[in-house]
Amino acid sequence: MKIQLANLTLRCRKALINVPFAKSITFLYGKMGAGKSTILHLVDFCLGNELVQTPALQQEFNGAELEVLINNFRHIVFSRDKGSNQVNVTWMDVNTEETWNVIAPISSKSDAIPLIPSSSIYNLSDLIFYLCNIQPPRVRKSKLKEDTELIRLSFRDLMWYCYLSQDGIDSSFFYLGRDEHDYKRYKSRDIMRLLLGFHQENVAYLEGELYETRRNKASKLEAVTQINNFLKESKIADKFEIERNLESLDVELHKKKQDLFDIRNTIIRNNKHLIDEYKTTAIIYSKTLEELSKAALDTEEQIKTRKRLQNEYNITSIKVSRSIVAKNALKGVAFCSCPECGQDLNLVVPVNHCKVCTQEIKDRTDVDETELLQVDLKTRQRELQDFLLRLEKKKSDIEQERINISREKAKIDWKLVEFESEYDSAYLSLARELEREIGSITANKQALINLLPLPGKVEQLYKEVENLIVEEERLKRELKEARAKAEKDATNLQELKDFFLDNLWQVGFSGIHQDDLVEINTTDFIPHITRKGQDDLFVMNFSNLSSGGKKTIFKCCFALAVHRLAAKKKIEIPSFVMIDTPMKNISERENKDIFEGFYRFIYKLFATELKERQLIIVDKEYIEPDEPLIREYYMNGDNFIVKHMTPDDDKHPPLIHYYRGL
Repeated sequence: MKIQLANLTLRCRKALINVPFAKSITFLYGKMGAGKSTILHLVDFCLGNELVQTPALQQEFNGAELEVLINNFRHIVFSRDKGSNQVNVTWMDVNTEETWNVIAPISSKSDAIPLIPSSSIYNLSDLIFYLCNIQPPRVRKSKLKEDTELIRLSFRDLMWYCYLSQDGIDSSFFYLGRDEHDYKRYKSRDIMRLLLGFHQENVAYLEGELYETRRNKASKLEAVTQINNFLKESKIADKFEIERNLESLDVELHKKKQDLFDIRNTIIRNNKHLIDEYKTTAIIYSKTLEELSKAALDTEEQIKTRKRLQNEYNITSIKVSRSIVAKNALKGVAFCSCPECGQDLNLVVPVNHCKVCTQEIKDRTDVDETELLQVDLKTRQRELQDFLLRLEKKKSDIEQERINISREKAKIDWKLVEFESEYDSAYLSLARELEREIGSITANKQALINLLPLPGKVEQLYKEVENLIVEEERLKRELKEARAKAEKDATNLQELKDFFLDNLWQVGFSGIHQDDLVEINTTDFIPHITRKGQDDLFVMNFSNLSSGGKKTIFKCCFALAVHRLAAKKKIEIPSFVMIDTPMKNISERENKDIFEGFYRFIYKLFATELKERQLIIVDKEYIEPDEPLIREYYMNGDNFIVKHMTPDDDKHPPLIHYYRGL
């Protein structure tokens, strides 16, 4: 898969930011927080992964566009907006010079429509394989069951060996370990089988043939099951049962036709008709509706009357309350002038007499009349409220009853309309009923005639299923032999071991000798390094490396070994490698030998064996190529780009040059 990354464009709130990539090596280095790792995240984001939301991206980022060259002639742009689960892909067909623009979802649904008419392209992964002009590799869905369906490997699965992220570079060995999720572990092993040639063309062909045979067998068995279920529901066992039912229907049909003939030749009419019963019921329902309507009106009138009375009670209660308040306010007030006319009061009033009306003030020990009146009003208001609630419920019940009766009457009316439209006489109604029965019997008879071939079809399907079972067993044997033959061809496996050991030795990995042995078990594909003649005493693998720095270099060397093998054998995996901070846990001063050894090896590798491949590397420090020929290769043309990035230096700005945040 000749995929070359050409340019990354960030669409930010205040600017468009371009990040070009070199044909061979792009080296990004500098301080933390400058956005170096974000560049690799955004490349991966445009190719279908989730976005890692840094503070800068949260505040400023809107979307990104990745320009890619595929097979040296397809200029393709992958554009994706922030928060989107689909990618806008634009390219020009070199044969027709037609420009295509496709919105590709990251993952497709089962009922998805193909992105390109008459194709099997449903998502972004399918589209990338299509643009690379290769078929997506197919593998078994279940690794435990032989009779499982084939599924396609995703482009995202291949990216595990092309993008070594900073977070996972020292924590997981390509998801091959036992502690990894089953789904990822099986996917990663499938990729290793693909790289090592275990998925040869003959194996893939036989797997496809076996899958189609099983699918065809399953569909025929399903058809047989459905036909048998249908025959059982129809109470039909076999062809002879169908013929017996046809004879029975012939007898019944003859009898109905004779009855119809007899009716047509009689002059006796039956005055009774089903329509009379419906009319009687309709009249009863009409009277009931009328009575309910009157009851509803009476209830509504009572409710209005009680509400008016309730309002009067409320007003009276307010007046009584005001009277009590006024009385209490004026009690004991000594009037000097008349409150009515305003003249001075010069009357001589005896003790315990009113100075205004001169009447004797009587002592009252019982409850004041106004207070009694107020209590009585409240009692009446509560009684009236309860009565109103009962009236409302009665009204609701009447209305519900009226709705139910109306519905029933509507059904009766519809039946009456139907019968009246067909009605001529009791005689004609009976004749038509017989005609309907004759038509039904005739239809059943025709249906049984149509069913006659089904038992024979079942027998034929059973024979086809038996043939497919024989074919399935043959394909299983051939596939088993083909897989065994493919796995016996250990050429690629041995070369991968040699490349991996050579990478570690050239880098200067601690404890590695040129004559050490690399063992890779084809069940899990995890590499183990042993010392020649000391198999039990010296075993090195990713899980027992004590240093995070060693794990990082160990993983990088294995990924580079995979790409060396792919370049030599022309294995279809993406032709670029992105490594984020290979010196993550290594000091360039304390471990100067490994630092210089790693980059000396990198520069040499991508100037020779992997010169057709592309490397984007992010690290803390930069070291220049030191060998003259290697230096000359990188310093000429556009093979090499070095970008120094800092979070706060305008000479070496961060990724989003105007952003100065966290």
